[in-house]
Amino acid sequence: MALVYSIGVKYLIFSDLHGSRRGMDALLRAITTHKPDALICLGDILFGAGDQDGSYCAKAFHELSISVLAVRGNCDYREDGDYLGFELPLARALTRGNHEIHLSHRPIHLAFPAGDFVFSGHTHVKSLYKERGVVYLNPGSIALPRDDGASYAVMDDEKIVLYDATDGETIKTLSI
Repeated sequence: MALVYSIGVKYLIFSDLHGSRRGMDALLRAITTHKPDALICLGDILFGAGDQDGSYCAKAFHELSISVLAVRGNCDYREDGDYLGFELPLARALTRGNHEIHLSHRPIHLAFPAGDFVFSGHTHVKSLYKERGVVYLNPGSIALPRDDGASYAVMDDEKIVLYDATDGETIKTLSI
């Protein structure tokens, strides 16, 4: 069942935290800067970073006053959701008008109708583009990038913006 995307809601979208203390601090700075209404987490939350501190990350998530919509990554366990305090399905969708925002950790290779959005993580490489009317976003990794730097994205009713997680500079903007 798809959750409803409310008009006027701002989402901060991130992936591949891997329990990184440095990545969690970057996420907390981004939350303070952008003041999102909710977070979208595209998986790999607690395990796998060199500076891994899952208890630090879990405590930070519990102290947030905003909701977290997450999906389970290949480094996550179903039980991690109980520890973190939010659900970790393999995939989920948000309804946005007559379209959907599809969320999964691994990139999805299906046909989507024009107007839909497809958000995934896993690769640690950021991308934001529109193809055949479908918007594709991978926010990269907020902790362990495999490209030119840690990153996250912010989505509102008008645009999606990719940001550098280190200095907060805009990387790319796509109008929606």
